[in-house]
Amino acid sequence: MGTHRAVERTCVLCRRRFATQELLRISRDGDGVLRTGERGGRGVWICSGSHEAGLHAGIRQGLRGPVSDEEADVIDQARRAWIETTSERRGA
Repeated sequence: MGTHRAVERTCVLCRRRFATQELLRISRDGDGVLRTGERGGRGVWICSGSHEAGLHAGIRQGLRGPVSDEEADVIDQARRAWIETTSERRGA
């Protein structure tokens, strides 16, 4: 039997590869609504170590479409909450 490898994705900001458990996924559903988490639709992956610089440009490029200021604020809040939760789980 073959060895099972963890699924890896690339952070749109730093371009490094991580296991999916170490990344936040942001996607746009069929109705054009941005969502976080494991959902269908065009999506991007962001690591917790990436700086905010380039965040919105990276998401726009990855989603292949515009991101409003309101959506950018929601993404930033979700990212900060996710980083805080991730840090707490790691005991940092």
